[in-house]
Amino acid sequence: MRGMPWSSLGAQFCLELAFGVLVTLVFVARAPLGVFFFRLMGATALVPLMTAVALPRVTGDAGWGEFDWLWAALSAALYFVYSGPVKARTREVGLVLAALSCAVALALAVRSAPAVDGAASWAVASLSAFATGLVGGSVGLAMVFGHWYLTVPTLEVAWLVKLNRLTMVWMGLSAAALVATCITFAEPLRAKEIDLLGPWSLFYIGTRVALGVALPLLFAWMTSESLRYKNTRSATGILYASTVLVLIGTAVSIFLQDSYGAPL
Repeated sequence: MRGMPWSSLGAQFCLELAFGVLVTLVFVARAPLGVFFFRLMGATALVPLMTAVALPRVTGDAGWGEFDWLWAALSAALYFVYSGPVKARTREVGLVLAALSCAVALALAVRSAPAVDGAASWAVASLSAFATGLVGGSVGLAMVFGHWYLTVPTLEVAWLVKLNRLTMVWMGLSAAALVATCITFAEPLRAKEIDLLGPWSLFYIGTRVALGVALPLLFAWMTSESLRYKNTRSATGILYASTVLVLIGTAVSIFLQDSYGAPL
């Protein structure tokens, strides 16, 4: 099976992370964090978005005549709306529009996966990519949010509690999406002599589950226990370790897609 070009896989990785950050920012748009927080976290979505636009075209794997890049560019342009000194409602609207534009760009990127050959498989593959990005983006944002208690000591702990619970929801969604993807693509992959229940497949998928979902879920529980005592520093340290794990899990997901043609 011929995989996607590495630049296209890299662009998809960037879009997943940007999507996760943008969606999670919607849930804290009304928090009293200051403009700098939204500029900083918005930039963590802006840079991957610009990379996703440029990378496949710089390498020659895609052309500017393929207008799917416009959705990522639109999402990047909205940075100047939600990162400025604007009202919370305006920030929310800007973030929602940016997240939706990024979602379209990500879905179009996933459609190029070799194993995606119909509307149903495209929908499941897109859901898998969305869920993977939500885990990576939300945990990373929660980790930075935890540091913000040093900047704004009066910030209510309830905001970080809310974010941590949100990461747990995304992890559950990611696990469900992974199961759905394995079921949806099992037959076409077997037709190409790829056995998802073979030893190597189980090893890589097991690594994906352990680092991308299971351990981060355990760490999320540990974070919630720390926050019961309003210990934001310990919670932030745990979230830091979780961020490293979910980024590795996201990278393994891209590796599996390159190997099997399906976004696992």
